[in-house]
Amino acid sequence: MADIVKVDDKVIKIEVEKQDEKFQVFLNGKTRRVEVADDRGSRMTLIVDDKPFDVVFSDDNTIIVNNQEYSVEIFDEQVGRLMKASAGKSEKRELAVKTAMPGLIIEVIVKQGDKVTEGQGLLIIEAMKMQNEIQTPRDGVVKTIQVKKGQTVNTGDTLIVIE
Repeated sequence: MADIVKVDDKVIKIEVEKQDEKFQVFLNGKTRRVEVADDRGSRMTLIVDDKPFDVVFSDDNTIIVNNQEYSVEIFDEQVGRLMKASAGKSEKRELAVKTAMPGLIIEVIVKQGDKVTEGQGLLIIEAMKMQNEIQTPRDGVVKTIQVKKGQTVNTGDTLIVIE
């Protein structure tokens, strides 16, 4: 399954396949070879198509690549499709917010019964050494929370249901 990544105002569809110690990354269908040359937690050096990139994970939504700062949001492709499908339609339908990759629940921001507005943070998940805030793609009410802090989740697991 792909993720939708918003870097500043640019939206990119990204898919990652591991191949031995390297990765094949598809950015909007264009293939890139990626190797992790040095991993020091929040700072790493990536070799992308034979070119080095120094990457610093500054905070939940900011990364610095070769001294250039970028605002980053990551969405599951399914959430992206649901966001498009629900635009202009009834808000009464349930929406299951799912995870795009395995990770660890760092914090659950909302409680069952909370009213949420589009773009509001629901929880924070750590995946691939990055913490990402999962946001609601629409207004609604938190019907159920199916995870808790410290829980490990797998790709496709339902995290929260919004109605």
